[in-house]
Amino acid sequence: MSEMKPVGKARKRVEFPDAPMVGVIVPSAPELFPLGKLRRAPENVRHTRVDEDVEALAEDIIAHGLLQSLIGYVVDRGRDFEAGYIVGGGRRLQALQLIQDRGLIDGTFPVPVLIRSAELAIELSLAENLQQRTMSPVDEFFAFKALMDMGSNSPASLAKRFGFSERVVKQRLRLAELAEPVIEALAERKITIDAAMAYATCQDRELQLAVFKANNKPNAWQAHDPDKIRRELRSKGMDTSHPLFRFIGAEEYERLGGGYEDDLFNEVGDHRVLRDAHLVENAARDMIAAKMPERLVELQAREDLAPSITGYVTPPDLRVHSWGTPAKIKEPEGFAKVERYEYSRVWNTIRNNAIEAQVLVGIDQDGELVAWPRMAFVPKAQKEAVDPLSKGPTYVPPSPEEEEAERRKREVDRWSRRLAVGPFAGTPFEGRAFWPEPFEDRSKPALMKGVQGHLVALLVFVPDAAVDAARDEAEVYYDRLIADRAEKRAAEERERLEAGLRHERLATGPEPAVAIIDGQAWMRAEDGSYAAVGDEDSYDSWAFLLECTEPQDLGEVYETVEAFDAAMAAARAADEQVSA
Repeated sequence: MSEMKPVGKARKRVEFPDAPMVGVIVPSAPELFPLGKLRRAPENVRHTRVDEDVEALAEDIIAHGLLQSLIGYVVDRGRDFEAGYIVGGGRRLQALQLIQDRGLIDGTFPVPVLIRSAELAIELSLAENLQQRTMSPVDEFFAFKALMDMGSNSPASLAKRFGFSERVVKQRLRLAELAEPVIEALAERKITIDAAMAYATCQDRELQLAVFKANNKPNAWQAHDPDKIRRELRSKGMDTSHPLFRFIGAEEYERLGGGYEDDLFNEVGDHRVLRDAHLVENAARDMIAAKMPERLVELQAREDLAPSITGYVTPPDLRVHSWGTPAKIKEPEGFAKVERYEYSRVWNTIRNNAIEAQVLVGIDQDGELVAWPRMAFVPKAQKEAVDPLSKGPTYVPPSPEEEEAERRKREVDRWSRRLAVGPFAGTPFEGRAFWPEPFEDRSKPALMKGVQGHLVALLVFVPDAAVDAARDEAEVYYDRLIADRAEKRAAEERERLEAGLRHERLATGPEPAVAIIDGQAWMRAEDGSYAAVGDEDSYDSWAFLLECTEPQDLGEVYETVEAFDAAMAAARAADEQVSA
């Protein structure tokens, strides 16, 4: 399991130090509303898993009554139809409605509701859920956003009320602005909170979505790994170190209205992330167009080029690397591309015959406008004269089926030669010689059965007749090897799915007293937070800890500390017995 970093230390109890807020937490008499006139408010701070355990809650209310008032606000109090909108206690309202559906109560059943303004109702609901430590991170993000959308709050004021730092509040607000698929994946616990924070390092939703889709593909390598996400966002995004930005300069970027993102989730470095990266490319195109008339004169005078250069072509991304460009270049109308690493002959022909030509230009790694002489554009009728090698046959890449057939033939040939050597059993090479397996790290057998040693190369001659005689056996061996590999992958996928299901079950079950994660014991404190033994860092709740845990890293869980101690004692006794 990758190193887990808590979202924050265990939260303080929510306090409202400002004088106007004192009345919010002073007990006051709720009003009674008929159940039929209560609605779940759209501002309710819970948006995820809203139906979770509603039936169990309904059974508890039937057995013990409604022990806690709901929190809400009223719209159109003066009209005949009075609706109470519930912001805090949405699951209790659902449970009451379920009881009504069973016929045990009707729409006139009186429900106690603490009535406040919409804004204060949201604050009370958020405070209640934070104190219970059962709130989904997604719900928390949107609760802070709802309070900001009221127009009367600031990150600083919310931080002061709820016992967070201003930076943490800003992080929550940024996370609420994530692309919708990313938010949904977090709500469904398909990605961790650390992954969501990595996506939030970039405010460009389209860029977030592009990286998310790439990570969400089946069998994606290191899918949704936070460090990988940050690398991919940086490679696709742009900061002040980008060559195009260095080409146009900060002054021009800011003159065009460009700004910089607040870096809320990374350590502050030397480079700032650009909020308006699209301005950079447009400005760079304009600046290249302005500079090229003068630059063309310089290119025409270069001894390795030609005076007949009449224009230029730029790559789609305007970049030219030390090795050229990976982009597909659109040829000017009526021109054909000629590309040669050794370009002197091409330009000699252009120069000696005064052939009209254009050259590739772009921005290099240092932010400078440069020409790429290895690529020239000449009239189509002159292409063969400039580049006689262009008349050669066009390369057609093999199909996947052809590649697999070639791979199979290559491996069968390899094993035919190996089998023709004969078995090592019964010879001085037994236990010392081996054939490196395909698909495996060939350095592994260097330590034979844990004994330090060396690999010594040996050449063995085998006649073609012996190789041909072993071919049938080699084909059977190779096909079995491929089948075993497919079966191993299927078993790993089954194990991954089983681990995910267990992870999901634990997320909805009772919170354990001790959980083993990646071989480390995490203990639950009295306030519901979890910390690893011997580690000061903590997670605010079981839900947060699970959000940051890969399913395959989750080991045994124990309902009580006594059960954990008993298991550890049994393990020690077993170890002592083995040692004895």
